[in-house]
Amino acid sequence: MRVLVTGGLGFVGVHLVDQLLCMRQITLITVLDNCRHTAAPQALPKSQRVQFVQGNVLDSDLVTHLVTDCEAVVHLAAETFVDASIADDELFVETNVTGTAVLLRALRTLGKRRLLHVSTDEVFGEATNEPFTESTPYRPRNPYAATKAAADHLVHAYSVTHGVDAVICHCSNLYGRWQYPEKLIPVTVMRLLRGEPALIYGTGRQSRTWLHVVDAAAGLIAALASGTGGESYLIGGDRELTTLDVVGRIAEQLEVPAAEAVSFVDDRPGHDYRYTTNNDKARRELGWVPAIEFETGLKDTVDWMIEHPGWWKR
Repeated sequence: MRVLVTGGLGFVGVHLVDQLLCMRQITLITVLDNCRHTAAPQALPKSQRVQFVQGNVLDSDLVTHLVTDCEAVVHLAAETFVDASIADDELFVETNVTGTAVLLRALRTLGKRRLLHVSTDEVFGEATNEPFTESTPYRPRNPYAATKAAADHLVHAYSVTHGVDAVICHCSNLYGRWQYPEKLIPVTVMRLLRGEPALIYGTGRQSRTWLHVVDAAAGLIAALASGTGGESYLIGGDRELTTLDVVGRIAEQLEVPAAEAVSFVDDRPGHDYRYTTNNDKARRELGWVPAIEFETGLKDTVDWMIEHPGWWKR
């Protein structure tokens, strides 16, 4: 099987490609990426079965050409930084919504190809009571989440209307090696290593469910291989922690006094207080189970960042 991975130089993409290479039935992995600042080209595994194409998911001719030469597509290409979407959502609408539409049109035309569309639990808004499930109504509260929700609806519509064989996966908060330092864990490590405090929105009591990126990649591959077309799956972790909990654990590992580790700033607009996920469906139907404990994964991530200072500078 030949697989196209859009956004394959990103944080999740490089881990996904690494795991796809362990599958003998995968004969070719084509990575499409526009090499923006969050890309990690040095992390892409070197293999004769990996082909890199620099380009944009908005390029319909290129996308159609690449889809022609594959049997499956993992769609990761997206803008994901909430703060940036609040400042200016134009690129988010273009990449997340229009880029997904470009890909879907190619799949509709060519047919007989599987699509794994990678989304986020943020499309559900705040988990005020029970954890998110696959039937939780969509209530996005920031521009990033809204564009991902729009993309999800397009995928579902093409699945129903045009018969595109599509599976949607909603990932919880991810962490691990090669994550660009704009998300909480890597930016906290970077700042503390520089002797600067982590900047914490509001009270820092916002809570998230955390999942190591290696576990996430395994869950995505399970959905690609055995997920039911037209269905969605929550690929979420089992550990819910507040922002202060996470930053405190990083500070402890780096031996930074608690009083010097945190600086509170005004909360961002529309900040969701809580995300938490129920991954029972993925466990039951995909046979996927998160394997990496948060403390183990966090220690590996922090140690790796210490050993690879400034890896994102190109």
